Amino acid sequence: MSNLVFLDHIEAHVEDIAEYCKFLVKIFQGGRYKVISDTGVSMFVSNGGINIEVKKKKTSNLPNSTGFCNPCLRMENAKNFIENELGFKIENTINNTEGDCYFFTDHEGIAWHVKDYLVRDQYINW
Repeated sequence: MSNLVFLDHIEAHVEDIAEYCKFLVKIFQGGRYKVISDTGVSMFVSNGGINIEVKKKKTSNLPNSTGFCNPCLRMENAKNFIENELGFKIENTINNTEGDCYFFTDHEGIAWHVKDYLVRDQYINW
């Protein structure tokens, strides 16, 4: 095979599209978004080039209501950012070789985890 495959975007299914776009700008520390359809679907683009299509939930039944599936970020000072900048409670912490990884749930009930280091670790860099 000689063709490259690129990730175009991922989706988040939420209750409040506009508020979630604002949250994405905050958690990614920048970026932009705009409405891309008559139904209010919006596209968020991070400064790092991550595209997230934000749609209204169609049902409150699991698994359709799960939004993202455990998105993971890497950044320095993750604990402080989650607790003080975002205002969320850290629910769990695991210790990786490179540093801690913190788990929290956002205002839409979507579970996130953030690695408190910048290095591409053994889980993605092999």
